[in-house]
Formats: sequence, structure tokens, C-alpha cells
Amino acid sequence: MADWKLGTDRRQAERFKVAWTGTLTCLFPNHEENVEVKVTEVSTTGARLEIETITFGPYHIVIGSESSRFTLKVSLPEAAIWTPVRIVWYSTDQERDSFNLGVMFLHASEEHLAAIKRLLADVASGNIAL
Repeated sequence: MADWKLGTDRRQAERFKVAWTGTLTCLFPNHEENVEVKVTEVSTTGARLEIETITFGPYHIVIGSESSRFTLKVSLPEAAIWTPVRIVWYSTDQERDSFNLGVMFLHASEEHLAAIKRLLADVASGNIAL
């Protein structure tokens, strides 16, 4: 078992602060919901999302759920990102009355990984407005 302490940064890649709008498609048993999200941080392996609710009809987002599937879609003038994601953590932001979700990109195609890397290079160099 991995030895880690609460508050330890376990990120696998450098994250960049962004302010992108996207859609999280939530596929629950017998229910599908498209939810607007704000992408506040992104890396080559995942992202941090801000979302207003984690409850959709009779379902709610659960970390590590095997019966639910999630897909993140972000369209920018420079590129589009579409990738399945896994919810790996969440927290509440009481000041904003919202939730933060940490997602890990799953099965991203080579094309989408290349697009993410290009976008991050542009963000790092200041060529894309945050």
C-alpha cells in the first residue's frame, strides 16, 4: 500500500491554472446528464473542475464508482478536448457554494493527448489567455 499523508501533493504532472468552460457528461445506470463545469487547473494527466452540484436526479457523483462513467469535453479556439475521466477526489467550496472535482484522464487518444500537450505549452508560454 502506498504510504502518503493527508495534504501530500500526489500530482503526477505539472498543473496549470486556466479558466475554461466545459461539459461533464455523466452516465449513470438509466440516466444521462450533461453538466456545465469550469476547468480551473489542467495537466497532461488530469484536471480540477468546479461544479455546482454533485447530485443529478436520483444519482450523485461517487469517487471510484464502477457503475458510472464520465466524459469531459472542452472546446477552445485552439483545440478540443474530449476524454473519459475518473473522479479521484472532491471537496466543497463553501465560499462559492460549489464543489471541486479532481479528475484523471482515461484512455485519451494520442490525438487528444497531443492536443492537451499543445494547449499546455501555449498556456505555459502565455500564448493562450487563461
